[in-house]
Amino acid sequence: MENRKHFGAGLLAFLIWGFFAFPLRALSDYSSGQILYFRILKQLLEEIALLKSFTREKRNTLIVLTLAGGALLTVNWLTFIHTVNNINIKTASFSYLVCPVLTAVLGSVLLKEKLSKQQWLAVVLCALSCVLIGMGSALELGFSLLTALTYALYLITQRRNQGFDRIIVLGVQIVFALLILSAFLPVLVSEIPTAPKFYVLIVIVAVVFTVLPLFLNLYALNRVNAATIGIVMYLNPILNFIIALLFFNEHLAGIQVLGYVIIFIALIIFNYASILKRVQR
Repeated sequence: MENRKHFGAGLLAFLIWGFFAFPLRALSDYSSGQILYFRILKQLLEEIALLKSFTREKRNTLIVLTLAGGALLTVNWLTFIHTVNNINIKTASFSYLVCPVLTAVLGSVLLKEKLSKQQWLAVVLCALSCVLIGMGSALELGFSLLTALTYALYLITQRRNQGFDRIIVLGVQIVFALLILSAFLPVLVSEIPTAPKFYVLIVIVAVVFTVLPLFLNLYALNRVNAATIGIVMYLNPILNFIIALLFFNEHLAGIQVLGYVIIFIALIIFNYASILKRVQR
C-alpha cells in the first residue's frame, strides 16, 4: 500500500508537469531569467523557516547532494523555460522522452540498478532517434539533451539523498538556486516586470507547476526505483507533445517524424517488462 502511495505521487507529479507549457507560454513576453528568478523568489520567505530546523549533522550529510541538486535544477529549469518559449514545445517534449532512458542508464552505472538486454536494445534505439532529431536540427537536439541530462542527474543524486525531510531538502535547493540566479541577475533580468499578470502567473508556476510536483516526485523516490519513475515520467512529454501539435500548431520535419517514431518504439521496448509486471500485480 505504501509503495502505491509513492507511485501515485510520482504519477501525479508528471501529470501536472504535462500541462506546464500553458502558463509558460502565457509568460512568453518575459525573458527566461525573469520568469525563473521571480518564481523562486516567491518561495524564499517560506523556505527560510524550514531551513532553521536542520541539525549540524544533517547539514553535513546533505550538503553535497542537496546543493548539487539545486544547481542541476537551476540549469534544468532555465533550459526548459528557454526551450518552450524560444525554440519550441516539441523539443522540450523530446527532452523528457529521452530523460527516463537516460535516468535508467545513469541508475545502472551509478546506483548499480540492472538493465536487461531488451532495455539496452532500447537504449541503442534511443540513441538512433537522437541522431535523427539532430539531423533535423542540431540546436533542438542540444537543448533536448541538456534538459534531459540535468534532470536525470538530479533524479539520480536525490535517489542517493535518502533519510531526510524532502520538503527541507527541496527548500535548500530552491534557496541555492536563487543564490545562483542572483549571482547572474544582471545577465538574466534586464528589467523588473511591473504587470500584475506576470506575478499572478509566477505564483501559479511556482506553486502548482514547480514546488508541488517536485515534492511529489521526491516523495516517490523514497520507495520507487529510478526505472519505475522513468515510466510515469512519460506522461509529461506525451502531454507536451500533444499540446505542441494541437494547441500551438508546431510542425515536425520528415526526418524528425522518423526520430519520434523510433523513440516511441524504443520506449515500448524499454518499459515492456516493467509495465507487464505492474499490470500483473
